[in-house]
Amino acid sequence: MAPRTGSDAQGDPDAGRPRGAWRLLGNRRFAAYWLGGLVSGPGTWLHNVTASVLVLELTGSPFMVGVVNFATFIPLLLFSLPAGVLGDRVDRRLVVGVACTVAGATAGTLAWVAAAERLSAGLLIGFCFLLGTAQAVNKPAHGALLPTLVSRAELPRATALNVLQFQFGQVAGPGLASLLLLVGTPAQAFALNAVSFLGPVVSMAFVGPRRRRGGSTDAAAPPTARAPARAPSISEGLRVIMDSPVMPAMVLAVVLTNGAVEALRTLAPTIAAGRALPEAAGVIIMGYSVGALLGLVGFGTVERRLAPAWLLPTAFALQVVGLVGVAAAPSLAATVVAAAPIGLGFALSTPLLSAGLQTLAREDHRSRVMAVFSMAHLGMRPFFALAAGGLATVSGAPPTLLAFAVLALAAAVYTRRRRLQRPPD
Repeated sequence: MAPRTGSDAQGDPDAGRPRGAWRLLGNRRFAAYWLGGLVSGPGTWLHNVTASVLVLELTGSPFMVGVVNFATFIPLLLFSLPAGVLGDRVDRRLVVGVACTVAGATAGTLAWVAAAERLSAGLLIGFCFLLGTAQAVNKPAHGALLPTLVSRAELPRATALNVLQFQFGQVAGPGLASLLLLVGTPAQAFALNAVSFLGPVVSMAFVGPRRRRGGSTDAAAPPTARAPARAPSISEGLRVIMDSPVMPAMVLAVVLTNGAVEALRTLAPTIAAGRALPEAAGVIIMGYSVGALLGLVGFGTVERRLAPAWLLPTAFALQVVGLVGVAAAPSLAATVVAAAPIGLGFALSTPLLSAGLQTLAREDHRSRVMAVFSMAHLGMRPFFALAAGGLATVSGAPPTLLAFAVLALAAAVYTRRRRLQRPPD
């Protein structure tokens, strides 16, 4: 039997019993949702690494790598809030399907331009902005679907499994990018990304309403889309966050946990070029991603054994260790190993913070709350990317990494003092 959603679970004695994370894939609707992301994730990171390495080859500037990453992620800051309103008014499956179709067409056009050898740094930045815009529209609606697929008690493990799927993309995608940059072409990498968007498009056909007793459904369309009392607004979504005693601190923690990740991602081509192998940027990011995968696989065990108030400080402390290790690494192999704690820390913090925000949000506000999460999770990365690229241009990669280590250390102290943790079920 598929797990019940929050409103559907009342009166069911088994509804509050959380399944093991992998057992959640026995839920057909969640499995379709998860597999769609599993297909698209590698393509996204295949594009990101290829674009970063290509712009470094075209310009020779670490700062321009930051500009490419800025163009990729700034749409999440600009458009996530209106996209959240859209997700609270329109069937979320439709929003995801259309956004991913547009993204696939954009990636296909980029592949054609690259194959025709007409791609400049300016055009590449423009395509990255368009792909980031499609992602900004997709993410709030896609994230808000998750609580309709599992019970409240299962949500943290479902979130961890979902982030695990995302991190698999960060292992497979950079690995494919390094391989294609060595033996293939950037156009082939961009074309594979275009095909990968079929995953979420197809999956939305299977994430349909589940029939309840009596013939009613728990449709993916939000209540406001079916019988709105009044149109949802952007300001109302922000007010929900600001009126909460804990949500603003959780959102800030989401922002901070991405600083180390984006510093590593932006500087990976520069670090690899310093080892005389720029194509190995994807291998460095794979090191981070393997650490994240290990953290997500063990998330349930860590969550049970570590005091809740210590989970986030521990996650940030691991990022400090990773950043210092990458800055001091004497070889490419040591760099790859040192990057793993950055991913491990990210994997411990993100499921906790995402599940916490979704648990605190009402159903009719959830897309807008997840829009704020998207802004904090990815929308602030462009500024970290510009900062990392700019600092590296002036002072080099190691001092830049150490500066971000200081930021992560401050985040560890902050989250410990605020005692941030997921609200109880």
